[in-house]
Amino acid sequence: MKKINKSLPPNDLTVFSNAQPQATWQDFRDLNQSADYKQLRAKMLVDQGGLCAYCEKKIDSLSENLQRVEHFHPKSDTSNPAINWALDWQNVFAVCTGGSQKDEMDSQSYQRPDNLSCDAYKDHLISANKLPETCEAHLLNPLLLSPHCLFDLDKRTGRLKANSNACRALNYQGQNQFALIEDLVENTIKVLNLNCQRLCDDRLEVLKQYNQEIARAIKQNNSDIFKQLPQRWFSKKWPSFFTTRRILLGKHAEDYLQTIAYNG
Repeated sequence: MKKINKSLPPNDLTVFSNAQPQATWQDFRDLNQSADYKQLRAKMLVDQGGLCAYCEKKIDSLSENLQRVEHFHPKSDTSNPAINWALDWQNVFAVCTGGSQKDEMDSQSYQRPDNLSCDAYKDHLISANKLPETCEAHLLNPLLLSPHCLFDLDKRTGRLKANSNACRALNYQGQNQFALIEDLVENTIKVLNLNCQRLCDDRLEVLKQYNQEIARAIKQNNSDIFKQLPQRWFSKKWPSFFTTRRILLGKHAEDYLQTIAYNG
């Protein structure tokens, strides 16, 4: 998970919300035969560099049935008449379908629900009464992250874990259930099932490609590879599994991101 910066209103959702503040999310989705909804989702993907807000899978080039919109706070919450969570621009992210679609995974290799992820797995936990429906205090909000990387990677398994040093240096502004930010990061990984085998395999494939790049550079006596790779990966928004690539490049990534004034 990485920091997300949302573009400023107006957009299709904020215009609709201002005109019909009591409307539902379904009212918006049905508007203009879903054309406004699709434009909004495309805008969110531009904001997010084409990545799922949670697992960082590249989804802007996928078919529409493999893209959806997630409400961070439940859109069904009507407890405060002053807030319509369904139509709150700050409450929506573009996400993948988390392995919930039949054409996303080989059912023999990646069984459900163990290989669900992102909001699909979060919803699974809620349905199983293992997580409260209003659960934002149990996981990181991408809008409230610092631009620093809070995660580390086990290169043997592809599993994410909290970066203890980065967590200790973080001032996280969101409400949460944990005394330590490190525990919140670890719980975010659990709630979104970011270490399901399907995503670990994807990260290991990125590691494999990285190792091939380095081996090729060594063979070609290319001493500039650690200047070239960050530029190739991060000069445009953003490659799949951004955080994995950032961790692999370490200081080389951080130095380059600093030169482009990276802020999410």
